[in-house]
Amino acid sequence: MMEQIIMKNIKVCHLSKYYKPYRGGLESVVEQLAECSDYDSLVIAYSDVRCKRTETINGVKVLRSRCQFKVGSAGFSLGYIYDVFKNCSNNLLHVHLPNPLASFALLIASFFVKDPLRIVIHWHSDIVKQKKLLMIYKPLQSWLLKKCSKIIVTSQAYLDSSVCLSQYRDKCEVIPIGIDSIENSVCNALVNELKKKHQNKKIIFTLGRHIYYKGFEYLIEAVAHLNNVIVLLGGAGPDTEKYRSLVIKNNLEDKVYFTGKIPEKHLASYYAAADIFCLPSIERSEAFGVVQLEAMSLGKPIVSTSIYGSGVSWVNAHGQSGLICNPKDSLALAESIDQLLNNEHLYEKLSLGAAARFRKNFTKENMIKETNLIYQIL
Repeated sequence: MMEQIIMKNIKVCHLSKYYKPYRGGLESVVEQLAECSDYDSLVIAYSDVRCKRTETINGVKVLRSRCQFKVGSAGFSLGYIYDVFKNCSNNLLHVHLPNPLASFALLIASFFVKDPLRIVIHWHSDIVKQKKLLMIYKPLQSWLLKKCSKIIVTSQAYLDSSVCLSQYRDKCEVIPIGIDSIENSVCNALVNELKKKHQNKKIIFTLGRHIYYKGFEYLIEAVAHLNNVIVLLGGAGPDTEKYRSLVIKNNLEDKVYFTGKIPEKHLASYYAAADIFCLPSIERSEAFGVVQLEAMSLGKPIVSTSIYGSGVSWVNAHGQSGLICNPKDSLALAESIDQLLNNEHLYEKLSLGAAARFRKNFTKENMIKETNLIYQIL
């Protein structure tokens, strides 16, 4: 009883980039931990648009400030720095990286706070593409890695390949991302509507921000080699128009459909309507692929890629929960999809395997339990 009282008196302050209603893999982890941990939680985030300064979402207090400008994908907000400074004393600081602004805010705070900062880092991804930004940020990143007590990494594969973490292995703990099954959110009427709309053709669903490392262009090219198959491409982003142009160029308007940002309440039904979920990512910026978990929770086989040093091909185990092929290879994607759709025995095996692998490795309860154990030793 005394231990539980102490836990409730201590607040975990999550330093995120964005937060609900923004949707992303990192943000989903922050949401799960903030809402379901044994500890009281506070989330500090920023926004690209005008936002409420303070609000409570599902019992979690959120401090959100307007982003003044960006360098690459790294935002800057004076309000964010102020919020970190005001809330860093006597709290556990759970820092979700990459997030240069959070690192900078903690450095500023460290000059003024008397007691040592208690920091756990959640290492979601290395900085992969922004090489110039990394050169500037690296000393600050190294300072934070030395300062922290623990580093949570989402897969052993990513830990083994991360040069940034190589000097800090003794601080690292592997805790896979976990989520709730989305089974209870499926609307059968919408599933039937989607299947009827596409004339009961086989549906390949894919979802994510339309950005360089997602590799959606290779899936678009792959579908040209497949019969009686359509792709539902969810999400939006800076590369959306590039993808639309590629579809038109290859006369694939009757095979590739852009859904835009799918409302949260409808998302599970899109997964349920699909025969296969595909994650065609091409760079280590795709460190884990949370969308794979959502599909696996419904027993949907995955087709994904073998990105060196990423956790994606550990999440989707080849021959257990889906098939893995080489990145940047449209023909290999097409062959894997075709193999799944035309081998009933293999499809059934991988469907059952996807659901079983989800239950064993990727539940929210496991992630929260392991994270709470880390909190207890800080």
